[in-house]
Amino acid sequence: MLATQAEVIELTHDRVELRLSVRAFATEANRKRLAEDLSRYLGHPFHVAFEVGNVSEGATVAAEQRRERAAEHLALVDAFSKDPFVKSIVEIFHGTVDEGSVRAAEEAELPAGSKRRTRR
Repeated sequence: MLATQAEVIELTHDRVELRLSVRAFATEANRKRLAEDLSRYLGHPFHVAFEVGNVSEGATVAAEQRRERAAEHLALVDAFSKDPFVKSIVEIFHGTVDEGSVRAAEEAELPAGSKRRTRR
């Protein structure tokens, strides 16, 4: 979680330097734990260094994940709004689609025999 909120300053095959916006997160314990986790994942020693400062807007993994979720939601709203049934209901009742209420159906919510359509 810590790494997703950090900006990557430098990345090599055996080292990463991360910029954190909160000094309290740049502890030796956090640095050591992240280095150990990455070393284990990569299968070789991996070093982590922290820098504290202003993180560039949108330069974190968390920001990218937010952008991806927003794009997925816009695609979902677009597909929903273009559905012939939805279009006819909107036309009949002179309504609008509340974009904030549109969400993907969970498998348990789908009628028997139907398949969830996703774009990936």
